[in-house]
Amino acid sequence: MSAPAASENEVTGIIGESVLLSCDLKSSTAIDTARLRFHWQDESERVLYSFDKGEENQHQDSLYTNRTKAFRSEMSSGNMSIKLSQVTLEDKQNVYRAFATLFGENDKHNHPCRTTLLVAARFPTPSVTVNKTNMNSTCSTQGGYPRPMVTWTIQDRGNRTLDPWEVQTNITPDSESGLYSVWSQVNITENQTVTCHIFNPVLRETVSNTTIVSPSKSINTDPAGDVQKGFTPINITPIIITIVIIPVLILFSIGGYFVYKKRCGASGGTIKVEGNNHQRNGHVETELLDRCSRASDNLEAD
Repeated sequence: MSAPAASENEVTGIIGESVLLSCDLKSSTAIDTARLRFHWQDESERVLYSFDKGEENQHQDSLYTNRTKAFRSEMSSGNMSIKLSQVTLEDKQNVYRAFATLFGENDKHNHPCRTTLLVAARFPTPSVTVNKTNMNSTCSTQGGYPRPMVTWTIQDRGNRTLDPWEVQTNITPDSESGLYSVWSQVNITENQTVTCHIFNPVLRETVSNTTIVSPSKSINTDPAGDVQKGFTPINITPIIITIVIIPVLILFSIGGYFVYKKRCGASGGTIKVEGNNHQRNGHVETELLDRCSRASDNLEAD
């Protein structure tokens, strides 16, 4: 196995996730792992992972217990990479080095690899709200790392980025987790579209959210980025009154009709005229109407 110059690279790990620390010996022949020894250590010389002729982690520091894993099936081809899991804020800017030794009939051969680890956490899509009373818009998010850059753009007659003096921004780290919270506010006018941008300098990614301010309503986007349309409240009291009163009046009218029918219509068509042995329709109808009229008068009197 030859000894090429140390390979160097830079990787980014997301807090709480895993990251690959790569190292390839680039051997032209298969490596006998029974004669292989290699280990990874941080800049404080704490051992992340060790492999000694088939035995793993005999010299591992407690800080990395259950956090590292090698690819044993690929070691014979020269892959000395390891996976570091559960990345923490304490891992940031750490420089990790790998050293490998192959024992044989000749001299020992060492091959160092060097990896610098950057640490980051993604910011959730910010929440953007509008206060129509004070005519301002507020942007907020939390749980990201490192400290972000906050910018606002406004579109009315054109599209422009607000100057720092036009924006009030407060970015603070959490005392326990070290992750950042963002609060930012700008003044607004009607008929504007305002957008808040949160830029993560390590991940080089931006999360944004937009609100549209109009004279009658505002359209705000929620933390998930979906648009929720605003609405104008409607006074529904007259509608409710109409819906309730009309059926009551109808029921009252129907009830009155059946009472009237029962009181003066039950004998309809059976009234006999004195002095005659037969019924005369005309007279009967007149008599019936007179009786109903008198019944109606009596009801009112009662």
